[in-house]
Amino acid sequence: MKLLEFLASLATDTDLMAAFRKSPQAALNRAGLSEEDQRTILAGDPVTLRDAVYAERNAAARSATGEAASDAKPEVWPPDPCPEETNVHPPPPPPPPKPGPDPCPEEINVHPPPPHPRPGPDPCPEEINVHPPPPHPRPGPPRPEETNVHPPPRHSAGTDEHDPVQVETLDPELDLAQDAVLAGLNSSRALDEDACGVWSAKGLTVVGTGMRAGLHMTMETRLAIEQSARVLYLVADPISEACIRRLNSNTESLWPMYQTGKERIEIYETIIAKILDELESAGDLCVAFYGHAGVLTYPAWESIRRARATGKRARMLPAISTEDTLFADLGVDIGRAGLQSYEATRFMYYKYNFDTSAGLLLWQVSVLGETVWNPPHEAGVRPRLEVLTDYLKGFYGPEHEVFLYHAPEFPTSRPLIERVVLRDLPKAEFISISTLYIPPRGQPQTNEENMEALARIETRK
Repeated sequence: MKLLEFLASLATDTDLMAAFRKSPQAALNRAGLSEEDQRTILAGDPVTLRDAVYAERNAAARSATGEAASDAKPEVWPPDPCPEETNVHPPPPPPPPKPGPDPCPEEINVHPPPPHPRPGPDPCPEEINVHPPPPHPRPGPPRPEETNVHPPPRHSAGTDEHDPVQVETLDPELDLAQDAVLAGLNSSRALDEDACGVWSAKGLTVVGTGMRAGLHMTMETRLAIEQSARVLYLVADPISEACIRRLNSNTESLWPMYQTGKERIEIYETIIAKILDELESAGDLCVAFYGHAGVLTYPAWESIRRARATGKRARMLPAISTEDTLFADLGVDIGRAGLQSYEATRFMYYKYNFDTSAGLLLWQVSVLGETVWNPPHEAGVRPRLEVLTDYLKGFYGPEHEVFLYHAPEFPTSRPLIERVVLRDLPKAEFISISTLYIPPRGQPQTNEENMEALARIETRK
């Protein structure tokens, strides 16, 4: 058994999972893996394991085409070198004029306990891919079905060429309504009047495969993939791909739609058109994205919106995202210090009133400021990270420690966690595959008035 085949089996075969959990070495011996592959799996080093998987996959692909095998990773697999952010991300809006940092908040301590109105034990434990394009202005009042954060590019009458990109500043009310509008919640009426609607295979079902290949798939996601007439997928690694193909043979990858030098929004529109065409012909379609399909995944939400606009049923199932694994691996307890979460480019383009006394999560730092698909991203992003670092130093100071986090992607790999001081962020080793977590700097200001008002309320049993 080859390495890739074993990992795919480990992610889908519950008997093998149980055997490996009980005695990893015995399970590896029974699988007939080479000594080198066994050492790689048992070590759990994410970089070594990743390199071995892609080397084997690349060699197999070249062997099938009659070419000489090579350990080099194909440029198009995976297209995005930051797997936890692989969920597709529309290009960022242009920056507003005259950007500048807000006044620096005061310094305080990290991870403080919440205030208590009366003495007593602290019940809280200790804690430690959106590039959305701006909406294009339209004449007259906006129609509800068009009020979405990621509208498709407009076309001029009588021509197939795109209009020049229109620049519009951020609309706060539009952002607040984003989730409801994109999900099709245009009224208080329930989306699925049928109580068993979530179990129906009819229509479009969008799912996420989670972060750790195969193991993070929920049972309802597996059922959706297995029982759909047709499956499209956009996942970040060959193990996840193998798991999907084992569940359903009528599948197709969406990765070939990524073309170097092409505008991201054009790629996403191509993906959306493919999804809607397949839905029309198949009747019931499952589309699987890496991580959580609703996190930084414009084609997922836009496909659902457009499918519902034509009267078809469309739904999204929950899944595990980078944020979920980060909570576990870094020990982040948002009940203790809170959490603010932003897409990195959007965070830089707008003056958000973020609070340094709460944790800050910045997604997709590896493609900061990018609008064109042009892997690898690492060389181009480091100069942009200097800009991000200078901005953050004004709030946190140069010596504040931050974490670069990459979720475990294979069944036996560990997470990648790199801790650096803020001034060294652009020099970090794993910047091209990481999400940035910035721990709190100090404690929030106590709201004595609210505490006293709540303390005066008599508890009723």
